[in-house]
Amino acid sequence: MRILLADDDPITLRLLENSLKNSGYEIVLAHNGPEAWQLLTTSPQPDVALLDWMMPELDGLEICRRQRARKDSNFVYIILVTSNDRPEDITIGLDAGANDYITKPFNKDELKSRISVGVRVANYENALKITNERLTQYSQDLEQLAQERAQQLVRADRMIVLGTMAAGIAHEINNPLTIVQGNLGLLKHFWRQFGGKIFQQLAGLPEPGGGYQPQAQDVAEMIENAEKAVRRLRAIVDGMRSLSHGQGGKIEALDPKQCLADAIQICLPKTKHLCQVQVEAQDIPFQVKANPVQVTQILVNLIANAADALAGTPDPSITARIFASKNQLHLSVQDNGPGIPSEALDKIWSPLFTTKPMGQGTGLGLAICHKIAEDHGGALQVESLPGRGATFTLSLPNETDYDRFLAERQLSGSGHSASEVPSVEKL
Repeated sequence: MRILLADDDPITLRLLENSLKNSGYEIVLAHNGPEAWQLLTTSPQPDVALLDWMMPELDGLEICRRQRARKDSNFVYIILVTSNDRPEDITIGLDAGANDYITKPFNKDELKSRISVGVRVANYENALKITNERLTQYSQDLEQLAQERAQQLVRADRMIVLGTMAAGIAHEINNPLTIVQGNLGLLKHFWRQFGGKIFQQLAGLPEPGGGYQPQAQDVAEMIENAEKAVRRLRAIVDGMRSLSHGQGGKIEALDPKQCLADAIQICLPKTKHLCQVQVEAQDIPFQVKANPVQVTQILVNLIANAADALAGTPDPSITARIFASKNQLHLSVQDNGPGIPSEALDKIWSPLFTTKPMGQGTGLGLAICHKIAEDHGGALQVESLPGRGATFTLSLPNETDYDRFLAERQLSGSGHSASEVPSVEKL
């Protein structure tokens, strides 16, 4: 506890100091008003101040007024030391901001008692200030938490609506798609049986007006391309079902090269007029278990996002890599676009947050991908510097570590299996 003693009379100051010398307090001395004011306004501030009422240049009364007028000061318990004991003088001192007074000549025991009272009050005020600061911070934290929870509820509601829409759209697309797929299968079978004979019969007929006459292998290739397109549509429908129902695919031995090839093929409409996706693939020395539909879904999102980010970039490039470190498989997608603003890096995994212009992004892709990675015992991370592009890396554990992760998760009762795409409610 720090005690300030201020008096312009050296004898009185020495008596005050001797009276408190063995009380365990830290004593600081001021020989006049300006010196006392400097000590009151310098850190560390005293907790209790004994001020002589009458001092040259700056008296104790004015110091009281100045101290109480300060808004940035800690509480200081002020005791005026005075030879005036008239009630009106005492009232003036208390009204100026003094907490107590003691008259000269003072009694040593009375002085110690009044100092003890001041110490108790100062301790109480300091503790109260700390408590108020904590309550203020706690209130601010609660307000921020309430805002975040409100935003999460709004996002969850939107996700439910989007999931319901996705389920309906998937159902409407799936019915005619099944018919198209079935007819293509019949057509393919029919062409294998009779395609050659048909072309033999057409061989003697004149060429059509356009001058182009397809060959048998051309028709077979057309049918094959149509089947590929149907499979792509089917994958999109399955992805929409996954978004709404947590279904699609199953855990099996993963072929990362095939997942990447499928993702590049699906993203071809976005990338073919932009740049070719460069692939650097290493052989993986261990087995990985994962849901290939979901892994492909992540890579599709990453490649599509990279293509969107490269709009307007001179010499755009996208590089996809497959490599291993320790016991993890890594699949990364790197672009040389403008990068991600630093203030957005911590938000990109949040549902409905997007850096794309209005109408060009929903903010769902990365949130879903991040959850899928976690449900596989892996992680999805990003490295980016403004003006130097971005690199997203999906990391998946090897088969042994995945089995251990799944066993621990089931033991802790954490919910759905990693073979499921996270449902809207769980996002």
